[in-house]
Parts: sequence; structure tokens; C-alpha cells
Amino acid sequence: MSTKSASLLLFMLIVLHLQTSFASDSIATLSIQSSESQCGGYCFFVLKPLLDHVAANQERWNACDAKLDRTESQLVVLQEKLSKIEAEKAAEGKLVEKPKVKQLDSFVQIGSRFFYIEQNHRVSWFSATCICRQMGGYLASPRSEEEWNGIKEKLTQNRVYWLGISDLANEGSYLSQATGNLAPFLKWKSGEPNDQLNNENCVEVRPEMNDNYCTLKNYFICEAGDES
Repeated sequence: MSTKSASLLLFMLIVLHLQTSFASDSIATLSIQSSESQCGGYCFFVLKPLLDHVAANQERWNACDAKLDRTESQLVVLQEKLSKIEAEKAAEGKLVEKPKVKQLDSFVQIGSRFFYIEQNHRVSWFSATCICRQMGGYLASPRSEEEWNGIKEKLTQNRVYWLGISDLANEGSYLSQATGNLAPFLKWKSGEPNDQLNNENCVEVRPEMNDNYCTLKNYFICEAGDES
């Protein structure tokens, strides 16, 4: 057989095979269409894993929803209780009540008020503030000349003590820590306050009043919180 005849025979065989394949594909397509549309079947094939996942986790998700519902209900109940407590405290005037001293025996009476004078530890003005608050009071702010003299009689000579007076909020306006108002009594040492280096904002007893750096460590004086 010549080369040309062999090539022609091969070409005819390929055409015959393709025709058979097309016929088979048409039959298969008609069969599929008879049972369900091509789009419907494809969509079902793609979505089936997702549907299986939803079905498998539905119970767990339902349980989570139930827990969230219970948590929301509990929060509502707690909020109602908190509102009721706050309302009762407000009615009794306790929300604005000043702290009361926890251990009054640590305080000494000077005039009509009580004071605590620290004689063992030296701390910064800020630390002294925290300590007095923990004791139920404030850093002290004398209210009169008489009270001031009574406090000084209790102090150890050559020691420096912090008072609850500063101009941290507004330079030159010395406020009482206990009230937030202007200090009712000031007795400055000669030449003071001088706000050295623009950074002396806290008041100490030396033995008269002096402004100094709040981070320095001194002894301190607390006053008891007034009762409402």
C-alpha cells in the first residue's frame, strides 16, 4: 500500500471514531435531561457539601443560639439589679458620701477634727495621696490658724511633711485635695511659693508652708474624711 493510501485510511478511521463519540454524547445528554435539567444538577452538585455542613452543625449552632439568649437574659437581670442598687444608694445619699477612716485609733484629734501624722516612712506626694485615701481620708489641708498651730505641735522638728494642697490643676491656684476648692488656709514661708524651675506644685510643711517637687519623698499628714 502506498503512503498516500495509508494516510487516507487513517483519516477515515479518525472521522468514524469522532462520529461515534458524538452520537454517544448526545444520547447521554438526552438521558440526563430526561431526569433533571443540567443547571439543576450542577447546582445541586456544587451546593451539596455546603448543605451537608449546615446539617451537621445545625444542632451545635442551635445550642450556641440558646446560650446567647440565656446570657442576654442574665445581663438584663443583672442590669436591673445594678440600677436598683444605685437608685437605693442615691436615695440614701451614699453615692456622694466621703470616705470614713477605717482605723480612727491611728488618728489624733486636733480641734474638732482628726489627723494622722506619718512618722516612719517618707514617700512622694502622689504616694501619700494614695495612702491617705486607703485609710479613708485625704492628705491634710488645715482650715484655720488654730488648727494649723495644733497640727504643728504634733510634728517632729526638722522633718518635712506633705499637705493635701497643690496647684497641679492650675498654676498659682492652690486647691485642697479634700474639697477640690481653694485651700481655706495658707501660711507660706518667706519668699514662697516660688515655683522653682516651673515645677514646684505640691505643698509641704517646713515648718511653714513651701511649694516643692511632688516627686520628693517626705513624711505626710492625713485628715479623716468628714461624715455626711
